[in-house]
Amino acid sequence: MNRKLKRYLDEEERTVAKIAELQEHLKEVRIAKKQEEDTEIIRSIRGMKLDGRALFSMLNGIQDGAIDLQDLLKEIGSLALAEETPDSGDETEGTQDEEDTDAMDASESEDEHETEE
Repeated sequence: MNRKLKRYLDEEERTVAKIAELQEHLKEVRIAKKQEEDTEIIRSIRGMKLDGRALFSMLNGIQDGAIDLQDLLKEIGSLALAEETPDSGDETEGTQDEEDTDAMDASESEDEHETEE
């Protein structure tokens, strides 16, 4: 057999083996990435410190499409900022908390209304 042809055949075998190895590595990386994303999601949800019913309602709303994730993230971000600021004794803080509570109650009522239909 021609030496050049044998060399090409050997190179082809090595390349196929390397491709198979890299595909297996890619599969493992994707699995690890998915596990890390799942862990981050769980950590984020647990960080919300919601009671059981509120958590259930929120998760159902997300799955049903009744809750917009961008709005939820903005609301969580604003709540986190409000928690970081030191108490200054302003009356506006109390009204903000009441507005947030009212907004949460309204979204829960909408979820219950949609469930009934």
